[in-house]
Amino acid sequence: NMKKLIMLLAIATLSTTVFAALPVLPGGDQQEMLASSDSQLADNKKIAYDFFRVVLRGLRLDSAPDYMHQSYMQHNPNAATGLDGFLDYFSAVLGDSEPPAVPDTLPGLVSIQAEGDYVTLSFVRDCVNNGQAYSTTWFDMFRIVDGKIAEHWDSAVMGGDSGC
Repeated sequence: NMKKLIMLLAIATLSTTVFAALPVLPGGDQQEMLASSDSQLADNKKIAYDFFRVVLRGLRLDSAPDYMHQSYMQHNPNAATGLDGFLDYFSAVLGDSEPPAVPDTLPGLVSIQAEGDYVTLSFVRDCVNNGQAYSTTWFDMFRIVDGKIAEHWDSAVMGGDSGC
């Protein structure tokens, strides 16, 4: 019946604002995020954090071997595996331009978690869908072996940014 359909549509329309996600916000003091009562976890967090600041955000590709194993395994479907594959991929990103300044902190960092050999950094990710801005979370997870990054995962999809 038409009355029921109109009522259901009205409820569905009103529910979208009720169920809208809260915005993702950056976390607090990043130095506190790096702390841990377990010194190995603190060291692993620092390796992943500094790699992200220096190599990924600052594009200091000459520093990549300081942070990464030669046999580095990459699980992002858009980038090649191995240290050489990583360097080839990011050299193409950088091109002939000067690398940006290495940031002192990581803008948009929500949190850093560490357990065993794994460290996960989560970030604010701003997106637009059908003209509507929203935020979500991007994750980068690293496996640290003998003080260097051995493996990486993130939430990338083939061909780009999945609508963000």
